[in-house]
Amino acid sequence: MVELRIQFAFWILFLVCFANTLGQETALDLGSESPWAIQKDTGKLILKERNQPILIFHYQDQQCLRPFFSHARTVTGKQVTRNYPPLVGVDPDDHASMHGGIWLGFGDINSEDFWRNKARIVHKQFSKEPAVSAAGIAFESQDDLIDSKGNSIGSIQQSYHLTRLELGYCLVWTATLIAGSMPLVLGDQEEMGLGVRVATDLTEKNGGAVTSSHGTTGAKETWGKTADWVDYSKVSDGRRIGVLLVPDAGNFKPSWFHNRDYGLMVANSFGNKAFTQGAPSAVRIEADQSLKLRYRIYWYECGAQEKLPIQRIVKLGDAK
Repeated sequence: MVELRIQFAFWILFLVCFANTLGQETALDLGSESPWAIQKDTGKLILKERNQPILIFHYQDQQCLRPFFSHARTVTGKQVTRNYPPLVGVDPDDHASMHGGIWLGFGDINSEDFWRNKARIVHKQFSKEPAVSAAGIAFESQDDLIDSKGNSIGSIQQSYHLTRLELGYCLVWTATLIAGSMPLVLGDQEEMGLGVRVATDLTEKNGGAVTSSHGTTGAKETWGKTADWVDYSKVSDGRRIGVLLVPDAGNFKPSWFHNRDYGLMVANSFGNKAFTQGAPSAVRIEADQSLKLRYRIYWYECGAQEKLPIQRIVKLGDAK
């Protein structure tokens, strides 16, 4: 009788554990119903929604020596950033290894050039593994600042959150620059900050338009001016396609914009002399201290007269 009771208790325990396991598997399966997906490839991640590629994240590229995103596409699959690498006969080939699509770069940190591939921002590891949820795709990385001689002079912790927003997609990019045992000094030039290179067909040279939050239009007219946001877009056949670049209002300083008619748009908080002919900027991060920057990049496709959800865009990621 005692032996039967022990066997009975054993089977009850087994069934309970089995039921719990089923419950765990069901929870995982429910998570897999997210419309988002990540396809891993050598040195890059292809980010998808409903099995359609939306964006490619490059974290180990042989030509562009820093993390960047390429081939941003709208809901209908229209590409809004220039091909990477540029296609012969389709795209101008200037800055081929520097303007990948969407990137964060710095032409002068401690006199080292992390924009023109003289120095490198090297992906060390994913501090938060790429993952999908109902809200989108999120991940974080830890990257090293490696100077032209191969020495580490600091690091960057970067987080990325891609989500669907009415009319398009929004990428919230947060970067924290961290000094090591020695300070980091960020210098003064046009090539500093968050850059976007729009698709060749969208450029001002090909009928596109650059508009700032102040209502000013034109790459030349908006160049060197501060703004809450700048939009680079084109209207064709009654449809508007473009990219909106929004530096966070909480950044240490407003951004000047380095805009060009060939498709470049850069939000830059480090160019006082470059843009205003004033005193040179010299942003110093003391040893073991940090500087946080955040940007939102929103690309979309809509009717020619539809209004963009700007207020919603500027609030994305505020809780992070």
